[in-house]
Amino acid sequence: MVVKCAKSSGFCFGVRTAVSTAQKIIRDTNHQNTKLIMLGELTHNEAVVKELTDGGFIIIDRAEDVPENSLVLIRAHGIPPSQLGILKSKNCEVIDCTCPFVTKIHKIVSKAASEGKNIIITGGKGHPEVLGILGEALEYDVKVKVISSVEEIESIDFPIKSSILVSQTTFSSEIFKNICAIVKNQIANNSFFDTICNTTESRQKEAATLARESDAMIVIGSAHSSNTCKLFDICKGQCDRTYLVNDVHDLEELISEKRFNSDDRVGITAGASTPEAIILEVVQKMNENDNINQEMNDINFSDYINNIPQIRRGAVVKGAITSADADYVYVDVHDKSEGRVSIKEFINDPNFDLEKAIEEHAEITVVVRSIKNSGDQGKEIILSKSDVDFEKNKEIIEKAYADKAPIDIKITHTVKDGLIGNYGGVDVYVHKTQIKYGTVENLDEYVGQTLTVRVTKFDTEKKRLRVSGSHRVLESEDRQKKSDEIWNNIEVGKTYTGIVRSLPDFGAFIDIGGVDGLAHITELSWKRIKKPTEVLSVGQEVEVYVKEFDKDTKKISLGYKKPEDDPYYMIEERIPLGAVVQGKVVRLTDFGAFVNLEPDLDALCHVSQISDERLNKPSDVLKIGDEVQAEVIDIKPEQRRISISIKKVAPINPVHDDVEETTEE
Repeated sequence: MVVKCAKSSGFCFGVRTAVSTAQKIIRDTNHQNTKLIMLGELTHNEAVVKELTDGGFIIIDRAEDVPENSLVLIRAHGIPPSQLGILKSKNCEVIDCTCPFVTKIHKIVSKAASEGKNIIITGGKGHPEVLGILGEALEYDVKVKVISSVEEIESIDFPIKSSILVSQTTFSSEIFKNICAIVKNQIANNSFFDTICNTTESRQKEAATLARESDAMIVIGSAHSSNTCKLFDICKGQCDRTYLVNDVHDLEELISEKRFNSDDRVGITAGASTPEAIILEVVQKMNENDNINQEMNDINFSDYINNIPQIRRGAVVKGAITSADADYVYVDVHDKSEGRVSIKEFINDPNFDLEKAIEEHAEITVVVRSIKNSGDQGKEIILSKSDVDFEKNKEIIEKAYADKAPIDIKITHTVKDGLIGNYGGVDVYVHKTQIKYGTVENLDEYVGQTLTVRVTKFDTEKKRLRVSGSHRVLESEDRQKKSDEIWNNIEVGKTYTGIVRSLPDFGAFIDIGGVDGLAHITELSWKRIKKPTEVLSVGQEVEVYVKEFDKDTKKISLGYKKPEDDPYYMIEERIPLGAVVQGKVVRLTDFGAFVNLEPDLDALCHVSQISDERLNKPSDVLKIGDEVQAEVIDIKPEQRRISISIKKVAPINPVHDDVEETTEE
């Protein structure tokens, strides 16, 4: 007889956590005088439940019946928000062991229901997990339907298009996929969520494969367990001789009935509510029944147990991430107990996608910090990812320091005089003067950004690693390369796109790519300005051209104002001699009036060209703001002068008061 046992057997993470928590509460002397309540059976296993009730727990199915001031343990299935509200109103201490996968479904359903979407749930009607999910939707005025087969899709009495689809975590992955295939094009925006637990799905797939390869199949677990029953159905579909046993006593009956032959290939799997001890008893019983050839996944079962890698303090091991809660990330390190890593180690690593890692059961390398034997709970294995990351990345940084190679760091926070970046768990300090070429006004704007730096300090003295980096060094080297290129190719008239670096009163220093040039204040505008800030601002991108340069002194004079922007540009073509123009008087002097013809273009009308009569001063007939017409009589572009005559078009003469002289007779 060949016996193979599925690797994915027994307690899932959620049930294991709940049972371990309950056992710890029983041992805690602080709770000896407290009423200990299980809100519903913690797991569908009589032996485990009896152990917990013998330890002091009382099973109560409804929150309404829980005594005030009790300690209440919420099982992995979770509960509706209304039940939680009742417990809090009774001043109960609530220990929430809801599976993280179930909590995720609650959040999805609550969000969708709050947005007015109807809810479709694939799962068992009346199952505690489904009831908890339903409770999230019933908080809102939406419709909900629970279905457990493809045929039941037709019973949905509301528009599927405006709904979302979720699943009970232990539902059949095959049926769920069939349902998804049918409603795929009916639900808007593909709003269906595969919320079946990864462990459940892999357990079902492994059980199906094992059943196909077996002559007989044993499924260990309670007939009241949803996931155990689904495992049984899956195995039964692949192997006719599939038997459900609750424990070794049920197996003894099957053996006595001679259900197994000496040449059988027997597969064994177990539901998520089945303790490891019961699985071992069943396997050992099969071994006693037939000693021909006992195997577990092609390995002798006894050897399998004995050859499990020994986890020891300080060992560096590899493991697969299985799940997480608010405090820890749980890792399968091929021991009877899962190890746990503080979730802060993942939150503080900006380059690690924890949600994706859980979904894919990603493999990580960890170091064992401590191991505590906790009796029936097995081992408490504390792991660290950051310790391994630190050592590995410390070597990378040390090599980068030696090779003067750049590294990318994620800026996590600021300090008084600079930034702190992170490279795989190693902090790198960047002084504010080393962030960039120029002055940094706001350090906070760099938080969350990636900065490329050269490691300028790597100090391991005093048993404390100190690492500093500089981005400015890299910028300076890049500027030097660009500077060499500019000086090798510079010529008068060549244009560059530059950045305004500073604005002293006499002009603007502009970086044209590794080299700073000066645009004098007179080169910034065609009109007279008092300060460069009237035209430019620091950090502004501008187009400039080379007016002159000196390679020996490394000085470049730049031009910014463009000829076509000059008010006198092609003036003789735009305003020819003899043209009649119109403008506004903007300034009056004793010798004439200045008239604005275009923006920044004023013409002079001499006092003799205003009136047919002789005037003492222009103000005798004009005032600022007067609109006048005149003829262009002279243009001198090189002297930036235009002369006009008002009297040639419409002379403005003074008004005389007529006084009649009379003589007395």
